[in-house]
Amino acid sequence: MRAQRRAMTAAEIDAKSAAITEKLFSPECIGKTKTVCIFLSAFNEPDTIPIAKKLWQKQCKVVVPISNTKTNTLSLSYIDSLRDLCKGAYGILEPSVIKSAGIGDIDVILIPGLAFDRDGGRMGFGKGYYDRFLENTNAVKIGLCYDFQLLDNIPKESHDIPMNYIITEKEILKIG
Repeated sequence: MRAQRRAMTAAEIDAKSAAITEKLFSPECIGKTKTVCIFLSAFNEPDTIPIAKKLWQKQCKVVVPISNTKTNTLSLSYIDSLRDLCKGAYGILEPSVIKSAGIGDIDVILIPGLAFDRDGGRMGFGKGYYDRFLENTNAVKIGLCYDFQLLDNIPKESHDIPMNYIITEKEILKIG
């Protein structure tokens, strides 16, 4: 799957990301949300920059995670503009000025992954950042991925937190 994602052209990423964004903004997913935590895409993940822009147009607050590579944990910061971003841990964009946000402030969390399954399972990048982060929230959890990353089943561990939705360019999968 990593190789398949890396092989995607910019045009493919743009087209698939646009379809994912359209589905995300359906009433059943984002609806009347006020505060959304989005990952800032890297490594040919679905592009979340258009999502941030659309959220701001809807007068929503946008929060992004910041990786602490010493503790393998995420902290949160509001962002008001894309101009406030710079490369951070792992080469992923992060805010240059931190405006702390609490996990309890978030209505919806958009989550990346290497793969997801139809039961809401998620395979991350192996360091447990999101596993630790998600155990402390009741926010709606939405995995964003390309259709080829959605599998029938992936291995799960006891600490894994399932998604409420998984959105690909082809479908919205509601879990449970």
